[in-house]
Formats: sequence, structure tokens, C-alpha cells
Amino acid sequence: MHRLAILRSFPVLVGVALAAAGCATTKTELPPKAVEGLLAVRNGLLDNKAQVQKTTAAARDMIENPRQDVGAQIGAFSSALSKLRDETGQTRELGAGMKSTADEYFAQWDQQLKTVSGELAAAGQERRAESQASFAKLEKSVAALRAVYAPFMSDLEATDRFLKADPTASGVKAAAPSLHKVLDKEEDVLARADDVIAEIDAVRGGR
Repeated sequence: MHRLAILRSFPVLVGVALAAAGCATTKTELPPKAVEGLLAVRNGLLDNKAQVQKTTAAARDMIENPRQDVGAQIGAFSSALSKLRDETGQTRELGAGMKSTADEYFAQWDQQLKTVSGELAAAGQERRAESQASFAKLEKSVAALRAVYAPFMSDLEATDRFLKADPTASGVKAAAPSLHKVLDKEEDVLARADDVIAEIDAVRGGR
């Protein structure tokens, strides 16, 4: 059924290819089927960003404003981190599904272009190459986000485990120096997420 939908979309794709050949743009908008699922990934990233900020806020409150009942602050940090972990997993699954759909679409696009020739084939191949390059740029931004996000999460989770073993004011004080270093990475993590969102917006063409 999915294959049939892709085949039926080819006439539209050809029209887009010819339009692309006639007017150059600075951003390459991909066909809708090639970026199916990207809106869900985008929304997931926005949720992840918000939860990162909630998690780091709980961590800062815990180490900068420790209260007598520090256990409640440790619990708030642990709870926020748990939600962040779950949301990250969901976004990762959405991203994997999106990539699989895109890979299938590009393969079908290539096969369909073999059924045409001349100017139409040339326009289609150029359009496909531009689209693949645009998608590759998106994948590169995702890899850059992953490179900073994975150690960021790993360090937060290490702190969580440490405090579960020693949920005391002294435990928080001992964890504070390393946790401060982790929190200093927040700005870079959020900036990388914004880069991915911007690339998604570019390939979706504002859809």
C-alpha cells in the first residue's frame, strides 16, 4: 500500500522537479513523502528542549538552593530526568521511522526516474540529487546534536544514580562540582536542537 502511494505521487513529483529546474532557490524543499514524519520529530524536539530546561532547572535548584528537605529536591530532579529520558526515546523512534521512510522514497524515486528520459529525466535527477543533499544536511545536524546530547544525558544519569545512593545534603554537595560542568553544556545542547529544527523547517518548506 505504501509503495502504491509512492508510485501515485510520481506525477506530482515530476511537476515539482520541472518547477525546481526553472527557478533556483537557496533551500531545497523535499517532496512531502520524503519527509513524512518530520513534523512529529520537530514537535518531539521542542518537547525535549522544554524538558531539558525543566531538568536543568531542578538540578540547579538542588545544588544552588539546597533546602532542609533536600530529598524532595533530589526527587524532583530525578523525576524530571526520567521524563526527559522517556521523551528522548520517543523522539529517537520517530526519527528512525522518518529516516526509513525517506530512504525508501529516494529509492523509489530513482526507479521511477528510469522510466522517463530527456529533459524530464535530467530535471528529475537534478531535483533528486538536491533533495538528497538537503536531507544529508539534516542528518548531519542530527549527528551533531547526538554528539553533545548523548554525553549530556549520560552525565545527568550518572548524577541521578549517585544521589539515589546518597540522597543527603552532603551527597548533593559532593555531586555539585561535576553537575555544574554538565549544566554548562545545556546551552550547546539547546542550540544544536535548534539547528535540527531549522533544517527540518527548511526541507519541509514550511509545511
